[in-house]
Amino acid sequence: MRIFTIITIFYACLYHYSYGQSVGASSLAKEIAAYPVGYYKKATEISQNLYNGRQYYMYDARAEEHQFFNERKWRKGVVRYDGQQFDSVAMMYDILKDELVIKHFNGDHILLQSEKVDFFWLEQHNFQRLESGKDVNEQMRTGFYDILYNGKTRTIMRRTKQRQEKIVDKSVIPQFPPKDFFYILKDGRYHSVHTKKSVFALFPEHKKELRRVLREPKIRFRKNREVAITRIAARYDELAKP
Repeated sequence: MRIFTIITIFYACLYHYSYGQSVGASSLAKEIAAYPVGYYKKATEISQNLYNGRQYYMYDARAEEHQFFNERKWRKGVVRYDGQQFDSVAMMYDILKDELVIKHFNGDHILLQSEKVDFFWLEQHNFQRLESGKDVNEQMRTGFYDILYNGKTRTIMRRTKQRQEKIVDKSVIPQFPPKDFFYILKDGRYHSVHTKKSVFALFPEHKKELRRVLREPKIRFRKNREVAITRIAARYDELAKP
C-alpha cells in the first residue's frame, strides 16, 4: 500500500507540473520519477538480505510425524540475521537438519544460512547459535541451542530428531523420534545431564534443598526433564547467593 501511494503521488505531481509549466518540465519529471524507485530500494534493502537464501524443499511432507520443532506449521517469530533483527517472520525450525526455514512473501520456503543467524525466538523459546570451543565445550556441536535458563548456572538444551523408517503394508512410513541433550554451566564449563542423579551430583552442597524443588509441585523428572532441570538450576542460583 505504501509503494502504491508513493507511485500515485508521483503521477499526480508529474501531471501538475507538466500542465502548469512547459519550461523544465522534463528534468523535473525525471527527478520526481527517481523518488519512488529510490524509496522502494531503501525500504526493501534489509528485507532483500533476509529473503535472499536458497530454496528449502519440504521432505516427507505427507508423513504423520515431522522433522520440525513442535508443529509442522508456520509461526511468527523474531530472528537476528546478518546483524539485523527482523520481527514477525513466518518460520519453522527443522530440528533434524538444525536449520531455520522462513516463508517468502511469494510463498517459497527459504533456508537461512545458519552461520548468519545469531538467534531466533519461536513459540516462546529462545534459540541461540553457539559455536563449539567458543560458546560451548569443544566436544559439543556447533548449532542452535534452546536457552532454558539464562542465569549464572545457565541451562541449555540441544533438540534433535532422528529419521527412521517403518514398513507398514509394504509402504515406507518415516518417523522422527526426538532425542534431547541437556547441559548446565558450572565452574566455567557445560556439564551434560540427563538423569536426576546427574543433576544433583553437580550441587552436592545443596542436594537436600534442591530435592524440594521437585517434591513440592510434584514434578516428575522423567516425564518433564525440561522443567525439572531448569527449576533446579534456578533454585541453586538462589541458594548460592552470598
